[in-house]
Amino acid sequence: MATAQDSRVKIQVGSAEHLVDTKKIPYFESFLSFQQKSGQSTASVPVHGDIPFFDIINYGVSKGYRQFFRRMPTQLSDYHTLCESLEFLAIDILAGRKLPDIVRDFRKAKSDYDPQERREIKGNKNLARDSAFKLLYMFLLGEFQSDARDSNAAYNATLFVVSHRGIFKHKTRKMVREAFEERFVVSEKQKNNLNMWPVAESGTWEADDVTTEEEDTDMDFDSDWS
Repeated sequence: MATAQDSRVKIQVGSAEHLVDTKKIPYFESFLSFQQKSGQSTASVPVHGDIPFFDIINYGVSKGYRQFFRRMPTQLSDYHTLCESLEFLAIDILAGRKLPDIVRDFRKAKSDYDPQERREIKGNKNLARDSAFKLLYMFLLGEFQSDARDSNAAYNATLFVVSHRGIFKHKTRKMVREAFEERFVVSEKQKNNLNMWPVAESGTWEADDVTTEEEDTDMDFDSDWS
């Protein structure tokens, strides 16, 4: 069982054993507590039924949500299953963050020049890439006050992702766009603007994933691009 100092515990999920951080996956904290109180489990390694994509989930909550894009298949139906598993496991992906918060995280990926220190301040690309998954999760399972009213803000966030190939890689751009187009009614003008930034893979995923050069645009993503 997990100790106060170490919240990680070995659990068999399906046919495989995993070292699970119960603080990051709260469902298992409750699961283990229930088993202990009810005396149901006498095994040294607790056993739970299979959970779709649990190996990817366990890795992603430890290493960053961007890992989901790197390890998942590129079918939106699989992302629906992934997000349902995350919800079942009581993992708070959004942690109260709204669409404007996610867009601010995107902007933090851009490098900036500090004239006083005369040096470039590197942007936080990992934060932006993690937040891209939060955006996809919001599109698939999140609640919007009004899809019609919020669709333009969602479109602007999607356009930011697909147009910044130096920050967001092929799988991220592809899946975020597909999730947006499934959730919202996309105007012809919006679709044409998105088509200016093809999400087709230009090379291998591994080569694309280590790209560091940013391809900035002059677009104002606070404006109405619908």
